[in-house]
Amino acid sequence: MERAARHLRDHLHATPLQHSPAISEETGARVYLKLESVQPVRSFKVRGALNKLMRMSPERRAAGVITASAGNHGMGVAYAAGEFGAPATVYVPAAANPYKVESIKRLGARVVAAGQTYSEAYDAAVAEQRESGATFVHAYEDPDVVAGQGTIALELLEDLEELDTVLVPIGGGGLIGGIALYLKSRRPSIRVIGVEPAGADSMKRSLAAGRIVTLEHVTTIADGLAASAPGQLTLELAQRYVDEVVIVSEEEMVEAIRLLFAWEHLLAEPAGAAALAALLHHHPARRNERVVVIVSGANVADEVLRRALETA
Repeated sequence: MERAARHLRDHLHATPLQHSPAISEETGARVYLKLESVQPVRSFKVRGALNKLMRMSPERRAAGVITASAGNHGMGVAYAAGEFGAPATVYVPAAANPYKVESIKRLGARVVAAGQTYSEAYDAAVAEQRESGATFVHAYEDPDVVAGQGTIALELLEDLEELDTVLVPIGGGGLIGGIALYLKSRRPSIRVIGVEPAGADSMKRSLAAGRIVTLEHVTTIADGLAASAPGQLTLELAQRYVDEVVIVSEEEMVEAIRLLFAWEHLLAEPAGAAALAALLHHHPARRNERVVVIVSGANVADEVLRRALETA
């Protein structure tokens, strides 16, 4: 991860860590927002994608990369491919956020719609990868991708001398896996709390079962967290390094979107607001506890933003 952080500096600036007086007053804690929402693709996913392509040989990059994504990971892969002049193909399900799909296209990737669900798009992408010779860039079940996401933790420790708790959204588990591994290796006392939406709680169920649990149905407004199962790598990282996983409702995420906009004038998609929702509703912070909330993305659809603002 430290090597990844050094190499990523050639492509990305460190993201801001912003103290929030309003959220601090509301919770009694000292709350800081890690703004991955200002990345070039408005999501942390660009870190892992760039690290994956940086670790590939020029010959492999020239053969192209391929992935499946509901949106943010696809944008990250498309951006990274553009940085290295590599051809990229992104398979998306029919229900993918149309704004994210358009962004993937603008970044220069070929977009292929396949199936109704992420799993069906994933299967189609893997089938093409086997025939094409391109490299598959998994959204989370890849050590290079996890290491790229984990570079967030290095920036946190550089910016905050003292840190008690970090709240991290969970989709497939790559983000929390990387962050938790690094923080626990460097500062074992830091608590790392994962956050999943009620309709996509596969990591919490998998941790309880001690094995991968695959959800038959995923229903959540947070398309960035809509994974039906963690990977074996990310489950093992969570088992070793994550202290707790809490579940947030759609209403709590929508409220958190509104409060980030009202209090901080920040945009967040549901996945990006999930960690704040957990802090406000499920983490009874101690007085002056130093808490970091990962705002993981800002690619919010118009109708979701309208819904959030209309709940005021």
